Amino acid sequence: MTHGKMLFYLTFALCASVSLPALAASDLISVPTPMAGTRIDSVVVSVNGEPITLLDVILETGSRERELAGIFSGQRLSNETLELRMETIDQIVFRKLVYEKYKANPFDIPRQEIENLLDEFVRTTGAESRASLEKSLQPFGITPERLREQALERIAVEVLLMRDCDHQVYITPKEVYEDYKAHPEKWTVPEKITLQLLQINVTAGSAGGDPEAAVKAIRKELDEDSSQKNFTRLVLERSDGAAASAGGVTEGVERSTLRPEFIEALKDKKSGDVVGPVEAPEAYFFIRVVGIEPARAVPFSQANREVRDALYQERVAEKRKEYFEQIRKNAVIRYFFD
Repeated sequence: MTHGKMLFYLTFALCASVSLPALAASDLISVPTPMAGTRIDSVVVSVNGEPITLLDVILETGSRERELAGIFSGQRLSNETLELRMETIDQIVFRKLVYEKYKANPFDIPRQEIENLLDEFVRTTGAESRASLEKSLQPFGITPERLREQALERIAVEVLLMRDCDHQVYITPKEVYEDYKAHPEKWTVPEKITLQLLQINVTAGSAGGDPEAAVKAIRKELDEDSSQKNFTRLVLERSDGAAASAGGVTEGVERSTLRPEFIEALKDKKSGDVVGPVEAPEAYFFIRVVGIEPARAVPFSQANREVRDALYQERVAEKRKEYFEQIRKNAVIRYFFD
């Protein structure tokens, strides 16, 4: 059985849901509800003898899992949740190994920094206060002392990673410019098109029971006068569109994001052109091209900082990955999957 499949069976056999709130409505911390006969504190991996439980993982993924449950369902939800938990386990293992380095050679971390991070925990979990957060974690055996230790761990690990990885990365001006020139697609603002829509619903629209007749009549009027003034008048009088009262004008959007029927109908069209009727499942559309903003390159002077930041983050991620592979060589990491 593959590593991924083993974790899938572990996490989804132990949990009946990935998004049920576990505590009071005022608490946004949530964990899956264990099925009968299972324990959410089951160990999923150990790092040099220190156990990491399913609860440890879910307390870090809970917020994102709720988001996933609102976007996906079925097998897609299972796959996305599995991937998230796999990534989180690797992150926790990495953090534990780095923290061991701190414990071997500890340095002073101001108490105020720990307090600040605990306050951040409160904000990110949505708890009303520090006391509320601590109370919500009690059923899972997480004491205020353990929470403080977790804050210390996060700070110590980040300091060490900045020292041993991030500060080793330097991006030269030459590299920034070369990356800008090598990826023009990243620094090009796509073409945007602004439309004016006249919508005739197939059912329950202003045309009553005969939308085809309404479409023919509108097409005849536009053949006689396709000016902006006349098109706007027709929109105000006849359109079923949500923005009809405002003249039916849309905000500028990238052409590729339009619905397929519109993309095909507007191919090679220019400002002022009128097309239609364009047939869609729910309505017929007449479309006037209000304006087209051509694609344009972002000047290097404007993109410079963003290019450098993107390169820096990419190199830091690579450096941290190398560092992880290095420190795990001498570690004893055991995965407890069937």
